[in-house]
Amino acid sequence: MVKFNFLFALALAAGALATTTNSDCQSSFDTCRSSGDPNEAYCASQHASCCATAYNDCRSTGDPNEAECAALNAACKGQN
Repeated sequence: MVKFNFLFALALAAGALATTTNSDCQSSFDTCRSSGDPNEAYCASQHASCCATAYNDCRSTGDPNEAECAALNAACKGQN
């Protein structure tokens, strides 16, 4: 049982480290757009994909605050 608890805790910790945040998405988007000659469509598609990942990561936590996840997602998409 102790071994199982340790592995479960390790899996949770690894998942927490891999979580994408809206600020990560915005940073990547800004970097993409500030490159020498950016492909705006590519930057926008990567940003949209990242926002979806961040939203799903937020909702997949143990006991998510759905309203907060939705508000962060809307802010990430520029919908204040």
